[in-house]
Amino acid sequence: MKSKEIIKHVLLVEDNLLNQKFAMAVLKLKGYTADLAENGKIGVDLYTSNEYDAILMDIQMPVLNGIEATKQIRAMEQKNHWPRVKIIAVTAYAMPGDEERFKQAGIDLYIAKPYKGDDLIAFIQQ
Repeated sequence: MKSKEIIKHVLLVEDNLLNQKFAMAVLKLKGYTADLAENGKIGVDLYTSNEYDAILMDIQMPVLNGIEATKQIRAMEQKNHWPRVKIIAVTAYAMPGDEERFKQAGIDLYIAKPYKGDDLIAFIQQ
């Protein structure tokens, strides 16, 4: 198992083009490599065939939302005895009670949209 001390390869699961461009630019600027999934199903598929240090998971997406995608990833980790990847919810819908719902799904942290690039990096490194 590789060291998780320095996060360098990130999966961005986001359906909004503007949010995709912003997050990918921030990640690249800070020296990260990143793959992009336009919905939760693609994100789960990419997760099964690649190794990521962190996943930035939008919550509201078509095909498969971030909560269900996270549940599928956590189930695969358990079934296959894979190390737990850090999953950070990136959402515009941070309402009272959401943090508990996110934790129950297996999400480690969440950041509300809109966010600053430095805040996103701080969450990844946290």
